[in-house]
Amino acid sequence: METFIGLVLGLLRHLAFNAVFYAIGCGLLKLVTLGRYPRLTPLRGEHWRHQVQDVDLVALLGFLATVALLILMAHWLG
Repeated sequence: METFIGLVLGLLRHLAFNAVFYAIGCGLLKLVTLGRYPRLTPLRGEHWRHQVQDVDLVALLGFLATVALLILMAHWLG
């Protein structure tokens, strides 16, 4: 039972991480590329694996941008 609860909590943490930082990364990419990327297309056929990797990369960009912003704020305010 403890393993199941750990699995569910890990899945929820991963989904929350991707949801929050994907939104930040998506907004940043749309700003930088003037709305061209990332393209939101339905997951169809054999291309879904590449699209899932793209979601992870956009979430990583959002995470890195958030960390960079926090470091800059700490530098300016500290």
